[in-house]
Amino acid sequence: MKRLVLSTTLGFLALGLLMEDPIAARAEPTGLPEGPGLARKYPGDAGIDKDTNVVFVENFEEDSLAGMCKRWEDIGGRETMSFSEDVPAGSGGKRSLMTDRQKGSGAKLYRRLKNEAGGWGYDQVFARYYVKFALDCGEIHHFGTNLGGNNPATRWPMVSAGNRPDGAKSFWSGIEPYGSAWVWDYYTYWCEMRGSPPRGRTWGNSFIRNPDLNVQRGRWICVEQMVKMNDVGDTNGEQALWIDGKLVSHLGKGFPKGLWTWDKFSPGKGGKGFRWGADGREGLRVPEGGTPFEGFRWRTVKELNVNYVWIYVYTQKPAGHRIKVWFDDVVVARTYIGPLARE
Repeated sequence: MKRLVLSTTLGFLALGLLMEDPIAARAEPTGLPEGPGLARKYPGDAGIDKDTNVVFVENFEEDSLAGMCKRWEDIGGRETMSFSEDVPAGSGGKRSLMTDRQKGSGAKLYRRLKNEAGGWGYDQVFARYYVKFALDCGEIHHFGTNLGGNNPATRWPMVSAGNRPDGAKSFWSGIEPYGSAWVWDYYTYWCEMRGSPPRGRTWGNSFIRNPDLNVQRGRWICVEQMVKMNDVGDTNGEQALWIDGKLVSHLGKGFPKGLWTWDKFSPGKGGKGFRWGADGREGLRVPEGGTPFEGFRWRTVKELNVNYVWIYVYTQKPAGHRIKVWFDDVVVARTYIGPLARE
């Protein structure tokens, strides 16, 4: 049975909407908001950087790329970056960042998140990004909007593809236009991630598996992600994803129900699955509708938290095509942000 936590005032209306929307119905929301958020108080995001809940803002309104890059600690692919006058509807700015990768690795912007005590990171972070893919944009072999953490916090990404992170040292979770199907999903690394054959290698795990959640090229899309750290010794960490202000995924300890097939978790599904155990391949048989998700043990020590935001375009797959993407109106906060508000 789906768990729906709805306000008294809007309960029946929201329930009706969820029943009508197959994407929302799979999200199994558990109290997280949708639609307008913190941004509703700041039309066009004007002044949002002054809000006490906001950690970082990037609106790409600098006079030069050099000026913009000063706000980031690790920058890559500068030759692929330029400013564009194409901005999301409702934006208070006049320019966005366009990345046009035609060979090699694409653009990269990475920075740590400083907390109010002067240290690095938080136990819960929301990050909202506007992205736009060109109509002829080819398949992307990894894309970030990305939140994660390193212990200690580092001035550059510390990721190791194909290797399970140490829970005392790191984790990360990206939101990607997944594969050749161009559907939204996570690409997540943490200390209890699942492996896949033939040798149990651990590549980024995915959790939505919804063929209806298509990435729409040629228009601005509001992407928001949330990561909530676990208590040490527990698996009560969470993550969530919103597309254009609609909650499309929320995972935590005990929800949603679904099925693991190697490194892929499919909400709402049961039947036969597989996992890579100590002795190799192991079959799973779960009831119709699935079994509850275990939750995330993002960390095994208190010192690890969400302490960086990372935007990037990696490479193309297969080789030989162009990747053209715009970014704008990035906001990182301690509370849900939501889409841009208009006057």
